[in-house]
Amino acid sequence: MAVSTMDRTKPLVGRQSLPLLALSTLISTILLVAMGSIVRVTGYGLGCPDWPLCYGRVIPPALTGAWMEFTHRLIGAATSLQIVLLGVLAWRRYRNRPWIFRPAVAAVGLLVIQAVLGGLHVIFEIPPLTGWIHTALAMLIVGLVAIPLAHASPALPAIRGRGEEASPSRAFVAWVSGTAVATYLLLLTGSYVTRSGASLACPSFPLCGVPVENSLTLIQMLHRYVAFGVAFLALVLVAWLVIGQTDRRLVRLAYGLGALLLVQFGLGIANVLLRLPMWTRVLHLTVAAAFWAGVVLIWSLCWAPDKG
Repeated sequence: MAVSTMDRTKPLVGRQSLPLLALSTLISTILLVAMGSIVRVTGYGLGCPDWPLCYGRVIPPALTGAWMEFTHRLIGAATSLQIVLLGVLAWRRYRNRPWIFRPAVAAVGLLVIQAVLGGLHVIFEIPPLTGWIHTALAMLIVGLVAIPLAHASPALPAIRGRGEEASPSRAFVAWVSGTAVATYLLLLTGSYVTRSGASLACPSFPLCGVPVENSLTLIQMLHRYVAFGVAFLALVLVAWLVIGQTDRRLVRLAYGLGALLLVQFGLGIANVLLRLPMWTRVLHLTVAAAFWAGVVLIWSLCWAPDKG
């Protein structure tokens, strides 16, 4: 009888552990993005000039920069462990659910590439190109981790259509998909602004304040145009959810996404008007990662048949 009870509880444990692990992994991944931003804005990207050791040691010397970068690596190791565990759990229990299995395994694959790229970034003394790709891959991992959470968590209901329709309309799905693509493009342009040195190429907002006649001002204005486009897409998406959904959990998720959008827009303006203080730069990237995760969550919840 005891063996039979244990057998019956195993699937229940699996169903409970996956949402918790996915949520923990998503939070850790966003925190890792934040810590990476702290390392960058403080100028400690080469706090540990070698990799994977730090000054040739397992435990770094008592230097501020070394411990700043070492802390980043420790958070990275803890996050990597969670991503691998998520992939293993998805492999063992959810191979019949592709919207959980595939992104979880893909996140592990990208994690390996990201780890190698992170080492090369240090070895080649943090060139802008590897830094830009590093951020791009980090955001892809954030999005991939958000997808299993959307499909496994009982706290996130599937998005339904109006009336008796089981699935959302094609127009809604297309809008969410476009918002997700535009948001990722915004992340890429934002990172490129930072890596190219164009952060203060336009010293005022919303207009540039200087003639748009060189590459840096063009890069900065491109990022702003994409930001305005994402803001429009996201606000329509929030309104669409609030008006079209009766489930209060989805309405709260929509309001949360709208709040993140407003905070992010304010941080972007503060970056320019306050001349790039460290706190706004760190928060700008962190909130961007959280907003991106929210958009991916909503996109994933459109695929109701796979949730259950």
